[in-house]
Amino acid sequence: MNMTQQAEIVIFFTGGTIGMSPVEGKEGVAPGGNFDGLLNQLSPQEADVVLRPVLWSDKPSPHMTPEDMFRLARDVEEALKEESVLGAVVLHGTDTLAETAYMCDLVVRSDKPVILTGSMRYYSEAGYDGIRNLANTVRACLLPLPPGVGACILMTDRIFAAREAVKVNSLNVDAFESREAGVVGYVAGESVLLARPRSTPTPRRKFAPASIETNVPLITAYTGIDRKPIDHAISEGAKGVVIEGFGAGNVPPALVEGIEACLEKGLPVVLATRCIEGGVWPVYGYPGGGADLHAKGVILCGRLGGPKARIRLMCALGLTSDQDEIRKIFEEA
Repeated sequence: MNMTQQAEIVIFFTGGTIGMSPVEGKEGVAPGGNFDGLLNQLSPQEADVVLRPVLWSDKPSPHMTPEDMFRLARDVEEALKEESVLGAVVLHGTDTLAETAYMCDLVVRSDKPVILTGSMRYYSEAGYDGIRNLANTVRACLLPLPPGVGACILMTDRIFAAREAVKVNSLNVDAFESREAGVVGYVAGESVLLARPRSTPTPRRKFAPASIETNVPLITAYTGIDRKPIDHAISEGAKGVVIEGFGAGNVPPALVEGIEACLEKGLPVVLATRCIEGGVWPVYGYPGGGADLHAKGVILCGRLGGPKARIRLMCALGLTSDQDEIRKIFEEA
């Protein structure tokens, strides 16, 4: 870095509860343009570190599309190419925070920290958690995170790897957990401490598609489901399908014909589970069981949940339509 340049952390504001306020005359809270006020409440950071704000958007996270997530990840990647930039913070609504974080995990090639955060309480609410989350995320960007950990989420004094993080509570401040892998780090007082040794590499596949394929529906299995949802997806030009099955990856038998129709048309079918932990595995060989579907050519997504499996398939289809290549991409998850 040029000695005349100050080290920077780029803070991308996309919106979410962290910037929302009550709306006069209406029930509930909405985007309130509070980004500047939020930054002004931060305590001074370490000497010679500048916070560079980027007002990227101000939208609730359910309004974020996969195209938005991909474009954001590319913008983060561009910012990290600058020599003076030490890392990137993304402020985001919590409803789809894990999906955007996973998109960043796949797309951003830089080894510099990329940490996303938000809040469960709105800007003017008692016990507002946004300032603390933001301050700790900035501190975490100054750490030497474990190599290969990828994009992370910091919420409620804990750092989660993006690929493992899942929102488990719709209202509680302590809303996020990790899928069995534990946390990357945690906050103790004013310090951010690592829970994983820096010497443990975690290999991960990075993607560099020029664009993503967004016509990838996510179908959640339910008791008695038949092939109609898949037939509809095919009629709408789906380029691939992700199915959330039961247990270790099992679906009702009436859905199998629709899955077979997808495979016959050369469309990849990825199988996830509705369960938070455990993942999908080829255990059951009965019709619609995970082993039966795997033998037919369905791709098992391991411990990825359905929404993240959909993000991964969108990125994979941006690179190739070859099912064998897509299968390899999921095997490297």
